[in-house]
Amino acid sequence: MSTAILELREYRPTESTDTHDFHQVVIGLSGRMSMSLDGDATRYGRVASRNGVVIPAGVRHDYRGDGPNRQVVLDVPSRLAATTGSQRAFAHEAFFALDASLLALARRVSARSDGARPLSADDPVVREWLGALTARLAPARPAQRTVRLDLARIDARLRTALATPPDTATLAREAGMSVRHFHDAFVAIAGETPHRHLMRLRLAYADRLLSTSDATLADIALEVGFNDQSALTHAFRQHYGQTPAAWRRECHARPTSG
Repeated sequence: MSTAILELREYRPTESTDTHDFHQVVIGLSGRMSMSLDGDATRYGRVASRNGVVIPAGVRHDYRGDGPNRQVVLDVPSRLAATTGSQRAFAHEAFFALDASLLALARRVSARSDGARPLSADDPVVREWLGALTARLAPARPAQRTVRLDLARIDARLRTALATPPDTATLAREAGMSVRHFHDAFVAIAGETPHRHLMRLRLAYADRLLSTSDATLADIALEVGFNDQSALTHAFRQHYGQTPAAWRRECHARPTSG
């Protein structure tokens, strides 16, 4: 590979593994994908519309798309990283939150009518991306190397207490971080805020209860952490596009296999 390639990609919902001899950056535009780095379960995260992941050359990464997704992917040969002074941005693998500059660049790529056309190293947009990535990633490296969040552990912690979950201050204290640092680190690795993440876990559990149990909507609302049935209905409709009652009727109307 002799040139940088910047293009839009969609990752399939199947487990895949890759290692390559060039650096790579993946930034979310829509949907979500999951990834673990270097075979380390504690380096597991998700790429969504508020974050990205940098994968230095030679680092193994296991990944899959979590449903429909669109990602900006930049493949950077080591020689180009050296000649542009951006090699320090690829010194370590890490998830990172997008700053205003990278958000604006992602939106520009998304808005391009020919966005599917790969861009080479000669394109000014590629050089602009490398500059923005270096400005965002290089200063954050020391904190990212010394403090890690175990997203899988946090997920398990929240799932066991959806009705009365630990607050952000408690999770931050357990991670040995300030609340602000924890919030920023969480967005970097999960692609969403702790509050939005908790809401998504609650709705996913409500979805499962609606399809597998005969519990009333009021009881389900309380079990997954909503104050009442009305709050569950409002959040569920926003997320799934229909009410819990309609969702349950649809689930029960589906033919069962076997």
